[in-house]
Amino acid sequence: MKKSLIALAVLAASGAAMAQSSVSVYGLVDVWVGNEKSSTQAGSAGSFGKMGGNEGFATSRLGFKGTEDLGGGLKANFQIETSIRADQPQPSSLGDRQAWVGLSGGFGEVQLGRVWTPYDDTRALINDTFNANFAASFLNWEGYFDRTSNGIRYNTPSFSGFSAAGAYAFGEDKTATAKASSLTSVSLNYANGPIAAGLAYQVEKDGAGAGTIYADASSLSALLAGVTDTKRTYTLINGSYDLGVAKLLAGYNTVKATSSTAVGEATADEWNVGVEVPFGANLSAALGYAKSQVELNNADNNETKGFSLAVKYALSKRTFTYVGATSTKQTFTGNANFNKTTQYFAGVSHAF
Repeated sequence: MKKSLIALAVLAASGAAMAQSSVSVYGLVDVWVGNEKSSTQAGSAGSFGKMGGNEGFATSRLGFKGTEDLGGGLKANFQIETSIRADQPQPSSLGDRQAWVGLSGGFGEVQLGRVWTPYDDTRALINDTFNANFAASFLNWEGYFDRTSNGIRYNTPSFSGFSAAGAYAFGEDKTATAKASSLTSVSLNYANGPIAAGLAYQVEKDGAGAGTIYADASSLSALLAGVTDTKRTYTLINGSYDLGVAKLLAGYNTVKATSSTAVGEATADEWNVGVEVPFGANLSAALGYAKSQVELNNADNNETKGFSLAVKYALSKRTFTYVGATSTKQTFTGNANFNKTTQYFAGVSHAF
C-alpha cells in the first residue's frame, strides 16, 4: 500500500513538472525551381534553370524551442534555430538564425544571445509580396543586419495593439587601434483589426579594423571609397490596411552611411507599395513594387527598382505551393550602365 502511494506521488509530481515545461521541435522546408535571366548594357548574359532552397518563399530551417513555468507569472524560454538548404545541403552553424535564452512575464520578455532585430520585425510586419524572400523591398532596397549575435533584446507586452522592442549588440572586436562594432535597434508597432503600422530605427557601427562584425551590410559604405569606421542608420515607417477584398501595404525607408575617415555621406531614399488579394479560403495573390535612390554627397549615384509577383495555394494548414516572378534593375547616373535580373519560379513550402 505504501509503495503504491509513493508511486502515485512520484507520477503526480512528474506530471506536474511536465505540465510546467515544454520543448518542441519544428521546422520548414521550402524548395523552388525556375529560370533566371540577367543582362547589362553589353547585352544578355544568358538565362539558366535553377533550383533554390533559400531565396524562395521562406528560408528552410530546423528549430528547437521551449519554456519552463517558474511560478508567479515568470517563465524561462529558449530558442535555437538553424538554416538548412534542401536543394544542396551544406554545413551550417547551429543556431545561425536564432540562439537565445531569456525570461518573460508581466514585464515583457528579455532575450540574450543571437536575436532578430526589432527593425527587421517591423519590416516583416508590413512588407510586400507576403514578406517572402523574393519581396520587392528585399531585392531592391539596401541591405541590413536582420539579426545579431551578442545581443540583448527586450520586448514589451502588447497594450491595446501597441508593442515596442529594443536590442543592443556588442561587437567584441575592439583592438588597440580600432574601436568595437555595435548594433542598436528599436521599434514601435501597432496591429489591431484591419490596421497595422510600424516605426523602426537601427544603427550599425563597424570598428576601424578589417573584418569587423557590422561592416558593409549595404552597398553605401563601399561608395565612401572603401573607408573603415563607418556608421549606417536606417529609419523605417510603414503601414497596411485590410479592406477584406484586398490588403494594401506601403513603406518608406531612409539609409545614411558616414565615416570618421571620409568627408561626406552616402544616402538612400527608398519606398515600396504592395497589395494582397485573397481568392477564397486557399488561394491568394500578391504584388509588390520597390525603389531605392542612392546619392553620394547629395548627388545621384544609382537607382534600383523592380517588382515581385506571387500566387500561393494552400494544400493544408502546413503546406502550400506558389508561383511567382521578380524583376530588378539597377541603373547608374551619368552613363548607360545597368544590371537587370528577371526570375520565374514555382515552389513548395512545408512546415512541421
